[in-house]
Amino acid sequence: MIKCIVIDDEELAQDILVSHLRKIPNVEVLGAYSNALDAMTIVKSNTVDLVFCDIQMPDLDGVTFLKSLKNPPLFVFVTGDPNYAIEGYQLNVLDYVLKPFGVERLIQTIGKAEAFLESERNNKSGLNFLIIKDRSNIIITPYHELFYIKGDKDYVLIETLEKKYNVWKKLIDMEEALMGAKQFVRVHKSYIVNLDFAKRVEGNVIKMRGSLDDIPIGGQYKIELYKRLGIS
Repeated sequence: MIKCIVIDDEELAQDILVSHLRKIPNVEVLGAYSNALDAMTIVKSNTVDLVFCDIQMPDLDGVTFLKSLKNPPLFVFVTGDPNYAIEGYQLNVLDYVLKPFGVERLIQTIGKAEAFLESERNNKSGLNFLIIKDRSNIIITPYHELFYIKGDKDYVLIETLEKKYNVWKKLIDMEEALMGAKQFVRVHKSYIVNLDFAKRVEGNVIKMRGSLDDIPIGGQYKIELYKRLGIS
């Protein structure tokens, strides 16, 4: 069951969205709110899987609301203005739904949410791939194609065999997601590295294989790195 909430300051739009969602199997609407401030408590309670949120709202707009959350649930922006689409995807939202829409459009969104949440559960069960949200796409990346992850404030750069992804997520969250994968280790305040692609350690630098950039080693992470390498 996907537990969701609706945030929209327009009463009619709110009612239509709730009505459509209640027609979709495996969806539970926990509540509907006229502004983001009223929804703040439930969003931070970790009981919500998916938030359907308008963007242009009084007091606190949808984009600012999402940016204010440290560990947000999945977000879907629902709006009549297509000009926010690029910014929405840069914030790694699950989907961007333009008004007006029908129930069939929301079924697509719920399908994406189900796939993403199931993949996250599988990752925690010890499977060997990472799920990356890239705009409206859900990318399944095997660990053997993931080279390293670099953190930069609220974003991470994930370098894989196919391409580099900029994802709105904190490095500590990525560290938790990869906790069960022994080949990944935090080696610096800004880096997680896949040791399968490490060639050698030279001082405070990891020399990577092929044309991959060198990875710095932070002093506080050296003990854990050496432990993973079997060096006492």
